[in-house]
Amino acid sequence: MALSSATATISSAGIGSGLDVNSIVTQLMAVEKQPLTKLQAAGATMQTQLSAFGQLKSAVSALKDAAAPLFKAESYQLTNATSSDPTGVSAGTTAKAVPGTYSIAVSALAAGQSVVSTAGQFSASTAVVGTGSITIRLGSWNAGQTTFVPKAGSSDVTIPIGASADTLAGIRDAINAANAGVSATLVTDSTGTRIALSSAATGIENGFKISVADNDGNATDAAGLSALAFDPQAGVANLTLAQPAANTLATINGIAVSATSNSLGDVVDGMTFSINKVTTSPVTVTVSRNTDAIKDGLNKFIAAYNQLNQFLAEATKYDPATKQAALLQGDNTTVGIQNQLHGLVSQNSGASSAFQTLSSIGVQLQKDGSLKLDDTKFAAAVKNLPELTKALSNVDASTPANNGFAKRFAVWTDNLLNTDGTLPGKTKSIQARIAANQKDQERMNDRLAQVEQRMRAQYSALDTAMAKANALSKYVTQQITTWNKSKDD
Repeated sequence: MALSSATATISSAGIGSGLDVNSIVTQLMAVEKQPLTKLQAAGATMQTQLSAFGQLKSAVSALKDAAAPLFKAESYQLTNATSSDPTGVSAGTTAKAVPGTYSIAVSALAAGQSVVSTAGQFSASTAVVGTGSITIRLGSWNAGQTTFVPKAGSSDVTIPIGASADTLAGIRDAINAANAGVSATLVTDSTGTRIALSSAATGIENGFKISVADNDGNATDAAGLSALAFDPQAGVANLTLAQPAANTLATINGIAVSATSNSLGDVVDGMTFSINKVTTSPVTVTVSRNTDAIKDGLNKFIAAYNQLNQFLAEATKYDPATKQAALLQGDNTTVGIQNQLHGLVSQNSGASSAFQTLSSIGVQLQKDGSLKLDDTKFAAAVKNLPELTKALSNVDASTPANNGFAKRFAVWTDNLLNTDGTLPGKTKSIQARIAANQKDQERMNDRLAQVEQRMRAQYSALDTAMAKANALSKYVTQQITTWNKSKDD
């Protein structure tokens, strides 16, 4: 009886030497990697949360910075100064300025001394003057230039003039390089070139005298270097006085004042008057509280609050249409901060008897949780500046309920941002979870590498075994065929 070759053949689709080990292992590993994929997704979410809390921290910091000026008393001492003639007298103020009206009359402007050489004496800047030395001393002259009083703290400055610098231009450069409190310039016209020397600073005390040691042996004549001498007290005035040094002379509310410059900064506390001209009639300067600056500070606070409020609203919202929750929706820390923020706005304060709520000074809470300044209410509140100041800036260490609103926000933001505060703590927690997640991924990757290695070894062994079985099957089939053929014969 002949054996059937069909029943004796061992076969399986894709099995044997043609087994696709790589494809099989890849597909099996895709299943094995599902836990790793979940770990990676969780890690990515935590990174996004970390970034979100970084943004939240920045928004809280911005609110802290905006609140800080509002609980400082000096923020409410700002003033404005307006002048009835700003081209004649203008004024700047600081927090120390006292509101009021000031009447300023100016009879003289500050000036520096100026002396000039005789017209036609020198033909050009290259004209040789002479050698020797020039000595300059700062000080004040009396009205007739007969008495000179040296400036306190000053000293003689002696400038040597050698052959290399004995021209008009050379002497100019030597004087300017000496920093003696006097500057030199050359003026050229149809008569030739003249040298002009001027005080570097205005004021009577910044006048000067010039004495000369002339190498021609005569220090008083108009020849040689002595042509530049100016010391009327010693009877030598070879330079012409073009302008005497002078102080600003003025009266402020009838009180005579004098200053070495045209800026009066030490006359009235907190004020600096800029004197631009001699007045023909008194100029009125009015100092008032700068309520616009207070309003600007409050608006900056509101803007920072609204930025934080919007961030929190976006980060915690739930969209019922798409059934999608925002990144921090349900996060206890974020929701807690949001509730605290809104609670601070609605709290009463005992800081001021006139303004016990933010709403009473014009800071209105909107339906979306944002704030808006009611200009009409604020304009009414600012008329009672002492109470408005207390409502915003009062600090009561013993009774926090009496702290002003700005101080409360400052304390709250500090508690969130301090090293051991809520936000750094949350950040550290997320960072720790990210680190743990990363370690879990590393362990999972190590395990998956071992699983893949084992699978490849197993399926490679199976492929080898099936190849041998297939070869054996072919051999048996051939033997049966041969045996059947011999029987038939």
